[in-house]
This record gives sequence, structure tokens and C-alpha cells, in this order.
Amino acid sequence: MAKYSSKNTHMNSLDGRQYGRKRFKKDIHPMATCKTIDSVFIAPISDISSTGAFIKTGRHFSVGDEIAMTITFPATGYSRMVTGKVARVTPQGVGISFTVFFKD
Repeated sequence: MAKYSSKNTHMNSLDGRQYGRKRFKKDIHPMATCKTIDSVFIAPISDISSTGAFIKTGRHFSVGDEIAMTITFPATGYSRMVTGKVARVTPQGVGISFTVFFKD
């Protein structure tokens, strides 16, 4: 029988993540205004957690690339500035691991 350490006690049982993700319906995605060292663009966020987000984009990224984003939630108009690093690259987009949250 497998033993689990206390670090794993908060894992989401559906996908094995330590921090749960919020997934969004197609028509109400939060939007990320993104800035990298060489471009500025807007992309939808397909899911988000307290530690990161997945943005849908066809742009080329490498793991470790830095990105600054202003995330806007369309239902409320609430925005939050964050910085992060690319943690995962897929054909559908990139997973961002947040490094800094800016206060309002």
C-alpha cells in the first residue's frame, strides 16, 4: 500500500494537483494581457489556480521564459497583475507558474 506524505494531503483527487484549478466555460474565459521581452498580446485563460494559469496561444515560448500579465475576469471586471515563468509548453498554449502577485 502506498504511503502519502503530508505534502500530498491537499491534492485534488481528480487531477493529482496540489492546488485545485478553476476551469472556465468557453464564453467567459478571463483574458490575459501579456508582455514578454519582445511582444505584447492578449490571450484567453483556460484554467487558473493560486499558483499558475494556462493561457491559450499559438506563440512560441520556451520553458523558463518570463512573462508579465494583467488578468481580467469578464464577469466582474476585476483585474490582477502578475508575473511568472513558462512551466509547460503544449500545442494549445503555455502553462505559467506565478512568481509575483501585485497588490491593487
